[in-house]
Amino acid sequence: MYLRHLYPAPKSFWEDESVRFVFGAKVSARVSGLTPDCAERVKTLWRWFSCDASALDLIPGGDGFRFTIGDAAAMLREGDAYALRVDASGVSVVGTDGHSLLLGIETLVQLICPENLAEGEEAFYLSAAEAHDSPAIPFRAVHFCLFPDTKLYNIEKAIHLAGFLKMTHIVLEFWGTFPYACEPALAWRDRAFSRSELKDLVSLANSYGMEVIPMSNQFGHATQARVGFGRHVILNRDPRLSRLFEPDGWTWCLSNPDTRKLLGEMRAELIDLCGKGSYFHLGFDEAYSFATCDRCRRRVPHELLAEFLNRLTEDVCAEGRRPIVWHDQFLRRSDFGEGPIVANGDNRNTAAALDLLDRRIILADWQYDYRGGFNVTTSVLMEKGFDTVVCPWDNRENIRSLAADAKKLGAYGILLTTWDHLPNWLRDASFAAGCVWGEGEENPPYSITESACLLRRLYDTDGSFEESGWNRNEVWQ
Repeated sequence: MYLRHLYPAPKSFWEDESVRFVFGAKVSARVSGLTPDCAERVKTLWRWFSCDASALDLIPGGDGFRFTIGDAAAMLREGDAYALRVDASGVSVVGTDGHSLLLGIETLVQLICPENLAEGEEAFYLSAAEAHDSPAIPFRAVHFCLFPDTKLYNIEKAIHLAGFLKMTHIVLEFWGTFPYACEPALAWRDRAFSRSELKDLVSLANSYGMEVIPMSNQFGHATQARVGFGRHVILNRDPRLSRLFEPDGWTWCLSNPDTRKLLGEMRAELIDLCGKGSYFHLGFDEAYSFATCDRCRRRVPHELLAEFLNRLTEDVCAEGRRPIVWHDQFLRRSDFGEGPIVANGDNRNTAAALDLLDRRIILADWQYDYRGGFNVTTSVLMEKGFDTVVCPWDNRENIRSLAADAKKLGAYGILLTTWDHLPNWLRDASFAAGCVWGEGEENPPYSITESACLLRRLYDTDGSFEESGWNRNEVWQ
């Protein structure tokens, strides 16, 4: 291989550097089972992992899900998602489906070694190798925020890394940056992205075989702005819409029928943007001002909350999707002993709503201070009958520990989060992917310089200082 490690490391891999398959500036491969978008992605990956000096021509044909150069023949074993083989006669990758085939090709291109990059003399080789691989966690998602000051190229880089490092889903959350037609005041007047820009992000994710999960916070975080900065995307523009919210504006008013109508219109536009999919993320965390208006406070809070979320669940399921919600409003901190547990359900006794909730809801258990031992909240939620995804943030031990728990507990999956720390994701994505992908991967391969190399292979900055790497400046100011 070219770098010291493969990212993420395959379950089974051997390499014999004494035997080589050699190729030059042009290569032809037979391929079957890839979508047109994924086929184009394969050609781009081949070109960039051969230092922009070798072009791949794909010839459609054959059965199943295969990629073949020459006469090599990879064979799937029981439990494999993909298998890869390189010998002196050629290259072969086979997958159980189109996405698995793409994952195998992502491993393959990391094996490309350049020997001569002079124009007209291009020469490369792949050492003889064999890999058999499958993920430890089937649902592998990562959540990206599009803030008003987010640079689109950083989201593009993040999606490239997520796709190449074998994630299955991308969650996109818009913080006043989506241009809703149903209510223009839902976007900052001077900071929204265009629909064509956002469609390009979705297409990029799809080219890696990933599904894009739309997200709209439909309980707390109604300002679509970070609480510590005092903004409100709607009320800073149109205060006549105040009755859609609790008095402080932080939480949607669950008693107002206009709220449910508007939230449904928002979901419809986001679904249209993101295309076909199986999920919708409804947010629902940190709703500290819930049930404080003159209408909501007449109701029993947890009953109002359960009724509202169950209605949203019916709506989302009618749209052909399952809702995902953050867990914190549905657990009491006082029910757990000492330890770094996130649980906000003591506020208005919202934790009492848990037993009343529709079990089609997927709970996203975010425990950002958890560092090891045993994450008790995920097991509690699973015992209540909920499919549960574990959600670390950007501390490496937090990611490693929660990924280990997801495997140990048989959780539904993992949802990595980035929030306002997107540069940390760009830097540490290969480490996170190793934790999520591998079976029992306690110390996945990680090198900051090799992370930078992967990023250069995936995103062409054409020498732009600001677009290169993961920070926008070299000096903290």
